Amino acid sequence: MKSKTILTILLAALSIQGYAQSTEELIRARVDAGETPGIAVATYKNGEVKYYAFGYADVAGGRKVDSKTLFEIGSVTKTFTTTMLAVLAEEGKISLTDEIQKYLPAEVTIPTRADKSITFLDLATAHSGLPRLPDNFNPADNENPYIDYTEVSLFHFLSGYTLTRDIGSKYEYSNLGMGLAGVLVTKIDKRTYRESVTARILSPLKMSSTFINTPGRTDKNSATGYSGKRAVKAWTWNDQSCLQAAGGLLSNAEDMMRYLIANLNPSDNNLGKAMTNAQQPKSDAGPRSKIALGWHLRNNIVWHNGGTGGFKSFVGFDPTKKVAVVVLTNSNTGADDLGFHLLDSTMAVKKLRMEAAVESKVLEQYPGTYEITPAFSIEVTLDKSQLAIQATGQPKIEIYPESDTKFFLKVVDAQIEFFKNAKGEVEKLVLYQGGQSQNAKKIK
Repeated sequence: MKSKTILTILLAALSIQGYAQSTEELIRARVDAGETPGIAVATYKNGEVKYYAFGYADVAGGRKVDSKTLFEIGSVTKTFTTTMLAVLAEEGKISLTDEIQKYLPAEVTIPTRADKSITFLDLATAHSGLPRLPDNFNPADNENPYIDYTEVSLFHFLSGYTLTRDIGSKYEYSNLGMGLAGVLVTKIDKRTYRESVTARILSPLKMSSTFINTPGRTDKNSATGYSGKRAVKAWTWNDQSCLQAAGGLLSNAEDMMRYLIANLNPSDNNLGKAMTNAQQPKSDAGPRSKIALGWHLRNNIVWHNGGTGGFKSFVGFDPTKKVAVVVLTNSNTGADDLGFHLLDSTMAVKKLRMEAAVESKVLEQYPGTYEITPAFSIEVTLDKSQLAIQATGQPKIEIYPESDTKFFLKVVDAQIEFFKNAKGEVEKLVLYQGGQSQNAKKIK
């Protein structure tokens, strides 16, 4: 075992006993614990920017991560979209309370409910009543799911959809809603989303390493994304991909920190005024949480995260303390807890679990169907030496051994434990999550 790995494990153990890890140690531990192949972090405090980078941008090629490494930032893109809406409002081209119907082609019918119509503000605060995704979203390639969903499909869905709740009544995160917001920007600006976000935000802030990840684009700084230990395809978007406003940007730690500093210290032009407006709380977004225009608010922290097939991102800043943090990983395991902790040390980081070596004959005992209720079960599968679980109606998730019987998930804070009967046969598993446990009996 490498000496750095041993040190990280010891420090992780000491931290449980009250030892305060340094910023560098906390970040490096994510790589050493196998949470992600690589990580890039930027911090801003007392007017100073610091960069931290550990691990690999590409495992097979041995290419290391640095502050210029490009990561898919996923839904952090939404904050660019809502900021553009706020810019349009500053320019007098829209009012955020305008009904969006009048900005769309006449043949498109936006659903209404209780004599109320969806506004820009409803879209920007996830209170439109629109679902997370449209029901005619059927990707040709699930590993690159958004590229072939076009405006024609979107408008067809909207014209036939019936809202299931009153507009403005409830927060419901919606990639569809934010994608529609981006389409509206293109209609008003009379240019593509890529052109609009470049002209209105990226160029003014000199974010030259941030762009829509278009098909066929190659860049020596691009990281490879990973699902567990498996390299996955990049998510790409073209000008016809109408949901790119919900998650299409690629960026690096340096550019994202420029973006956060601009939000912390907004200029007096329309972009700066729009950034200030976009940070102001507008609606509730769950327990102890508010939503502004795209941005979420937790205590004094303004933040957003993102995820694609092989990447997770977190950006956040505290306008009162003038601090900011960017966390980028090329893994489908997030590090939001790390981002919050670096902004506010009273917020705890999760326990990092170390993967143990387990013999194949032990793993071979566990595949099967485990029933929690007749309508809900967990399927355990083994592919080579990798166990995975798949709950009813949910995606498959890899699990990793802590011991011969105890396993953990990386994408969420949850654990699985297998139990045997007196004959030595596996009879059930227990799922531990959120302080609760659920028993699942093995039925086949």
